[in-house]
Amino acid sequence: SDELTGLYNRRGFFILAEQQIKIAARTRRGMLLVSADLDGLKRINDRFGHYEGDRALVDAAQILRQSFRESDIISRIGGDEFVVLVTEKPEINPDVLFRRLKENLEVYNRRVKRPLYISMGVATFDPQNPVSLNELLVQADKSMYRNKKHNKGRSKPREE
Repeated sequence: SDELTGLYNRRGFFILAEQQIKIAARTRRGMLLVSADLDGLKRINDRFGHYEGDRALVDAAQILRQSFRESDIISRIGGDEFVVLVTEKPEINPDVLFRRLKENLEVYNRRVKRPLYISMGVATFDPQNPVSLNELLVQADKSMYRNKKHNKGRSKPREE
């Protein structure tokens, strides 16, 4: 596990996610892969110090835990990057996941001096057309960067 956040680390995530993809393909179960970045971590480190940067990562991990189910695989794969494998695809639009995260962030941000903002993207694992974990990660990252560019799936409006 990741020593700082207590989430799965990159290695743990890949082991568990590869197993889940095999099971999902065999049982014809859909899943979602969410890619999330903690926006402005460098700014937090520069302005408040690395201790606060670490606190921001720990707090972001806690917000992700609150926003997803216990059965989902939540991981910090490096730096300010998190991924979540939603192992049993809910029959809801991924925008519902974005909204839940945004609501949890808003509650958190009302209580602190150092607010957090997270950008998210999502990729769908379709058991009818299975792809590799690496391909899912690429798709989720592309979705996240598209959302960052267009301000969709972000926890804060883009500053002009």
